[in-house]
This record gives sequence, structure tokens and C-alpha cells, in this order.
Amino acid sequence: MTDTNYEHYLTLEWEMFTKDQTRAQASLLAVQGRQISRVLDIGCGAGQELLPFAMAGSFCVGMDVSPDVGLIGRKLFLKEKLSQRVAFLRSAAEQIPFASGMFDLVICRLAIPYTDNRLALTEMARILRQGGVLLLKIHHARFYIDKFWRGLMDAEPLNSVHAARVLTAGALYGLLDRQVRNRLVTNETFLSRHMLTRELGRCGLTILREMPDSNPLTPSFVIEKMRA
Repeated sequence: MTDTNYEHYLTLEWEMFTKDQTRAQASLLAVQGRQISRVLDIGCGAGQELLPFAMAGSFCVGMDVSPDVGLIGRKLFLKEKLSQRVAFLRSAAEQIPFASGMFDLVICRLAIPYTDNRLALTEMARILRQGGVLLLKIHHARFYIDKFWRGLMDAEPLNSVHAARVLTAGALYGLLDRQVRNRLVTNETFLSRHMLTRELGRCGLTILREMPDSNPLTPSFVIEKMRA
């Protein structure tokens, strides 16, 4: 994706989020009654997921592995007169550069498939305070099964090959209880609810419920860091 295309993609994602208030309302409802002072969005893009929390007075941090992280987001938040409530930094989910227990809320929408899941979820749990919340959206195996068949039907065999490799990686992950990441398989993986629950239990996280936008291909969860 070229810089121009990436900028267009991020701007479009921001516009879609701001025009449809249902996701913002769902995020706020997921933490209703909780004190949310600091929010971290992992794989933030333009940072649109932070917008409702910045508007509510929280300090928000957008984190992404892209070298252009924040270039678009800062401009968009400036237009909303919210630039003082948001910061951006480049980092990976497997090594989050913040102190333990620093955040009340972590958001991670569809970044987890591209990470070392165990390390990333352990880091998310570490930087959440006790009783803090993680809003997590994942790719289920059904996402890649759908991509595999669409690749065949649309005569795009590379999409089918990619989907098959991810399905293989996810199957090995589920069977071996460890994520195989190499060139022969792929670094990308799916998660089933069972696999996710297994990983969350290792780091003191538990699923409370699914989000309104949850679906069989890309489930979304409200997850809590269990209190000591």
C-alpha cells in the first residue's frame, strides 16, 4: 500500500467511524460505570476508536507498527480540537513501552492476528490496571475459510493460498498450544473462542461478553483483567 493509498484508507476508516455512531456508543457502553482515564489503542490506524473516549475527557494513546503512525491521526484530532488529549507512538504489541497497570482500557481491533498472540496478550494484561477492560476483535477460522473460497470463485489463487497458510498456522496453534511462526507457515493466525480463552486465562484476563459488532468471522469481546 503506497503512502497515498494508506492515507486514503485511514481517512476513510475515520469517516466511516464518525458517520456511524453505533461503534462509538458500543465502546462507551462496554465500560459504562467504570473510571476510564487512560486509553491505549493497539493497531490504531488514524485513532478513530479513541475518539469517543477523548471526547469524554480521557487521555488517549494510539500505537501502531506503521512508520507513519500519527501523521493522519494528529491532523484529524486537531480538527476536532482534541489534539491535547491524544498521543501517538510506534511500537509492537509484543513489547508495549508503558508501566504495568497504567491503562484503564485497551482497544485492539484486528491487530492480534498479526502478532505473537501469547506475548501480545500478556503485554496487554500487564499494562491494564486490576479491573481494567480490553476490547478485542479477532479473526476466527471462518474468516480465512471465507477468504479461501472467495479466492477460488474470483480466480484470485494467491488469496486462497494465503488463507490456506493461515488456516494451517491456526490449526497447529490450536493443536500444539503454541504459535508456529515461520516462512513455511505464516506469522498470521486465527483464534477460536476456545483458543482465546486459553490464552487469556494464562494472563489473568476473562471474557465478559461479546460486543454488538461481533460476528462469526470477526468476533469482538469485552474482556476484563481479574481483580486480585
